[in-house]
Amino acid sequence: MSTPRGSVVVPAHDEGAVIERCLRPLRAGAGDLEVVVVANACTDDTAERARALGARVVETAVPGKANALNLGDEACTAFPRAYLDADVSVDGEDLRRVLDVLRVGPALAAAPRLRVDLSASSWPVRAYYRVWTALPYVTDDLVGSGFYALSRAGRARFGRFPDATGDDTFVRALFAPGERVSVPGTTFTVHPPRTLAALLAIKTRARFSVAEHAAAPGGAAGAGGAAPASALRRLAARPALWPAVPVYAGVGLLTRLRARRRLSSGAPVAWDRDTTSRTPA
Repeated sequence: MSTPRGSVVVPAHDEGAVIERCLRPLRAGAGDLEVVVVANACTDDTAERARALGARVVETAVPGKANALNLGDEACTAFPRAYLDADVSVDGEDLRRVLDVLRVGPALAAAPRLRVDLSASSWPVRAYYRVWTALPYVTDDLVGSGFYALSRAGRARFGRFPDATGDDTFVRALFAPGERVSVPGTTFTVHPPRTLAALLAIKTRARFSVAEHAAAPGGAAGAGGAAPASALRRLAARPALWPAVPVYAGVGLLTRLRARRRLSSGAPVAWDRDTTSRTPA
């Protein structure tokens, strides 16, 4: 058997409704990717669907994304290595181009450009993402939000994935802007919530992960976010976005307050899962 062009780790907890949407595009073109799906604490047919599409499946009764990522790493044999959420999708050729960028270097972390499919979302959700996708955090070499890939040297920056809320936040903070790239001409697609309530839930989780990282030993405040001045300048230059700014600001304020309350309480954090984007339109 030839050496894989790269490996893909897909942690999946009860993702039977969307796992085919994630895996089918990866099989496009040459079948030279090592795809490992880690079905963690699943009660549905995620594992069976993944196997039917040719993925190697690792099953565990232990829940948690960090554990799934670590098990996926242990099962993989190749670098560069991509880490892909089960509810996002990327064309196999675009993924290969990202891996090739890492193979050549000097980038240590890379991802395709982000595309948000808002076709089934309500107007407040669309308004929020119109602003969010215009911010420097997203437009300037985004690595995260459901997809990041690491070279062998990039993966050597840390040992095991920590048991934290946001692996995206943790990984992004490890690399300076010059060490991570968003590869032009490639895209990956995220499927955002359809309702405002679901949006508030997942953004509270995201805010919590940033606050959690900042509070951890060696954490950096603001990791994973854009500098406020830079974001304001970007928005000021685009008047067409101004009507959507109150929605974005309101969601940001409310989720920040919720996340701080959770962090200060010290209570275990429930995984805020969006189910609205995992059901038929």
